[in-house]
Amino acid sequence: MNATLSLFAAAAKSQSSIFSILILVLPLGAIFYLMVIPQRKQKQKHAAFVSSISVGSEVVTSGGIFGRVTFIEDGVAHLEVDTDVVIRVSMSSLSRSAVDEPPSSVADSADEKDTGDAAR
Repeated sequence: MNATLSLFAAAAKSQSSIFSILILVLPLGAIFYLMVIPQRKQKQKHAAFVSSISVGSEVVTSGGIFGRVTFIEDGVAHLEVDTDVVIRVSMSSLSRSAVDEPPSSVADSADEKDTGDAAR
């Protein structure tokens, strides 16, 4: 009888250790899934954008400067920002294409503000 009780006690201890390990592992897995994977996808998307840039592309830098790419060399892009004004920027600082449409949520909120002012 004592042997049976000791087996049940050992089984209960092993189950509780499995549950305690799961309590530690599951939140770490959730943090990895919610933070690391989206960041990795965004980095891949940015790398694809940077590799697709060619001479003549209109781009926006991470600082908000609009320009047209006139020359590309070893990770440096020459942007023409005005007539006869050319700046050199790192290819990694180019954030998006200038011809992209703005996100619809920004356009929708701007439309709501316009209609609100017109109703007054």
